[in-house]
Amino acid sequence: MLQLRSAECTAAALESVGRLVTPEAGQPPASGQEFSFAVVAEDLGLGGSLCAGRLECASRPMRVLRMERHLRTPELLSVSAGDCVIVLAPPQEPGRDAGGRLVLAGLKAVTLREGQTVVLDTGAWHWIPFPLGKQSSRLLVVFRNKTGADDLHFCDFEEAVEVLAPAIGGRA
Repeated sequence: MLQLRSAECTAAALESVGRLVTPEAGQPPASGQEFSFAVVAEDLGLGGSLCAGRLECASRPMRVLRMERHLRTPELLSVSAGDCVIVLAPPQEPGRDAGGRLVLAGLKAVTLREGQTVVLDTGAWHWIPFPLGKQSSRLLVVFRNKTGADDLHFCDFEEAVEVLAPAIGGRA
């Protein structure tokens, strides 16, 4: 069984699959001011008619048998509750290993922390995030309207990919 160790969500960890849009550190409001604001990303590349959804991810064994991609839209994921791990692969057509089984090159597991936001590239493979711990994780998902109806493409693995997550509350 293939095993993936989860890495912290950084710009380097998302290379070839997307980008981190959560600022590394913010500027606190100046004395006497109500807020501070800084543009984190000029253009998220989402364009067109968008929809937003709430994704609640149940705690379950960290094994992946299937991945999905969207060929007509990037996908924004923002963790609102509960750290989680997401399995990703760069945009590509599935290949076959020496035994003829479907494979995706460049598989990686990334730990998303509560409050982090990422944009997955158009065509990047991904699967439903795995909560760290027994509580569900909740994410805001934004992509092109009707994506769920007309832009879901799957890759089914014959053998599960096991995800090795960091210790709960720990850093990878």
